[in-house]
Amino acid sequence: MAVEMKVFSTGIDPQDWIPERFTKPGGGVTPPIFWQHLPEKTRSLVLIMEHREAKPEARVFWLVYDIPPKAEGIHEGGPLPAGAKVGRNSFGEVGYRPPEASADRSLQHYDFLLLATDLASLGLPEGADWEAVKQALKGHHAPEDLAPPPAIDVRARELHPLSHVLDHAEFSGHFALDIDAPAKT
Repeated sequence: MAVEMKVFSTGIDPQDWIPERFTKPGGGVTPPIFWQHLPEKTRSLVLIMEHREAKPEARVFWLVYDIPPKAEGIHEGGPLPAGAKVGRNSFGEVGYRPPEASADRSLQHYDFLLLATDLASLGLPEGADWEAVKQALKGHHAPEDLAPPPAIDVRARELHPLSHVLDHAEFSGHFALDIDAPAKT
């Protein structure tokens, strides 16, 4: 029986609050991210942190690609494993964009998605955006694989055309400012 691929953080409990030190109010340290049980033919990894409720043009907060699968993970505050490249987030910055509070202090969800790929490198320079990464992961599907997944499975529909992705795993955390705290302007 195959063991399921896993991504996790030693600093963020799945489906729980993102600790302040990983957010903009707390200084914005990059969170520790680790993985286990990668597919046997994994040649590189892609990590993306997305703000689930954000508009598509403001969704990507962190993107790292060409991560060597032999690396144990990304430690809190960095550095990245040798050979890994940092992508451009949705705000035009190359690097980690920490969660910020919304004006209405609503609860925000952040998804951490790890992709195992069969490519040793995506062939992209540092600073590529998520669209360029997805384009590099597209390949040729066998004719029997052309049927798209159900419309309700948004993540599966996004990953379906990325035939260089062997498997994926994800976890989520959430963030909001304390309702009783005064708003910072």
